[in-house]
Amino acid sequence: MNDQDTVVESPVVEPTPTSAPELNVVHPEPESHPDPTSEVTSPPVNAARSAAGRIGAHRVHELMRLGLEYEREHGLKAGRQRQRQLIQLGRRYEQEHGLAAPKKVRRRRKGDAWKEFVTALARVVKPAYRPAVEQLVAALQPPKVAA
Repeated sequence: MNDQDTVVESPVVEPTPTSAPELNVVHPEPESHPDPTSEVTSPPVNAARSAAGRIGAHRVHELMRLGLEYEREHGLKAGRQRQRQLIQLGRRYEQEHGLAAPKKVRRRRKGDAWKEFVTALARVVKPAYRPAVEQLVAALQPPKVAA
């Protein structure tokens, strides 16, 4: 090789970071907002509803925690609809461990079902058609059974 064939590599010089030139930026004045304590523009928040929402959210989180506990006890894998499944498993965990409050039993009102039907029908039918509907109902009324 000749001396002329050798290539000399020059060191790479990286540019040094320089600070950006200072620009005179004028910030617009913030819009004046009325004092929030001086006048209430929105309706007040219903404290009872927000408290009920917090209680419901707490219940959901508690059920999810119990659902995870149920999965651990029974060796289950996580499902696809995670939150819904955990809530269902949390309810099941409560039932198995006796933590759930007993459900209220709805009892059917005692009364004449036919009379309730006629009363409900009278509320639905327009006043112009009520006489014709009442005649139809009278014709369809089952005979009373003597006890």
